[in-house]
Amino acid sequence: MRFIALFWLAAASAIFASSASADIASRDLPGDTVWYLHANLGDLRDSDGGSELFQWFENEVAAEVREKTGIDLGKEVDTLTAFATSGESIVLVVDGPLTKATQDKLMAMAASKGPVDPRTHKGRDYFLFGKEATATRNVLLDGLEESAYVSFAVPGKAIVTGMEGQMQSLLDSGGIITGAGAHDGALLVLSANKNLVQAGMHTKGLLNDDGDDDWESNILRNTEQAALLVAEQGGNLAVEARLVSVDPKMAQAIGAIVNGLLGLQSFNSELPVEIRDVIRNTRVGILENTLSLSTVLDPAVLMRLLKQ
Repeated sequence: MRFIALFWLAAASAIFASSASADIASRDLPGDTVWYLHANLGDLRDSDGGSELFQWFENEVAAEVREKTGIDLGKEVDTLTAFATSGESIVLVVDGPLTKATQDKLMAMAASKGPVDPRTHKGRDYFLFGKEATATRNVLLDGLEESAYVSFAVPGKAIVTGMEGQMQSLLDSGGIITGAGAHDGALLVLSANKNLVQAGMHTKGLLNDDGDDDWESNILRNTEQAALLVAEQGGNLAVEARLVSVDPKMAQAIGAIVNGLLGLQSFNSELPVEIRDVIRNTRVGILENTLSLSTVLDPAVLMRLLKQ
């Protein structure tokens, strides 16, 4: 039932995996967003820093998808936004020149997994794959395990949701995600001049049904928020990550651990020279309860690492 959602999300994730705009800010997301992923394949394809990575994606991922499905991701997908809200479920909005043939293929593949229920909202068609979603859904990807609502009714967009109300709201807005604006407790969203990937999460929103997190990592258990950014910078790829800890002392402790690990690995002769250079170029910063890590990668070096 979740094939279409998996298809798009895997395509974006494969390149580190956005709506039609070049980037997003915290105000662009619903107020109760648990996690988000915003990827721009168009900028990845056209930027100096991202073009080599996009070519790797074309050769290693898109080529296989074309062979198996006849769908050309590189030509038909420009951007992708995925997020989940507390109390609802996952939403995927894909922008690009999706052809009618591609839409038909995706519909056929999804239909092969279970029953299809065609529906209409204010003159716009959408489809339920699987059984009706009648209760709050899982905010992780398996929230689409039993059912998904899918629509191609908005030109240039593919919309997948876990709850029918989410689908109807997006059809009303023409596929535009309605953000909450500035508000307390907003998700941390990193941005730069040319964003390729943005992602983040509220860790408290990922608790299981028993209120536990199932994480063995003490760092994750003591993190309130996390955010990731991959951007193009002067022909290179700039990567930044931030963790908002439960208190300043925890951020200081994590920062000390990370600095120690980086210092040790920078002299590890068993690591390739390229990796040691990346480690040495990684910067760690601590401000109150926020830990930040950043580095800049030469795309050619990244390609060599990916091919090893």
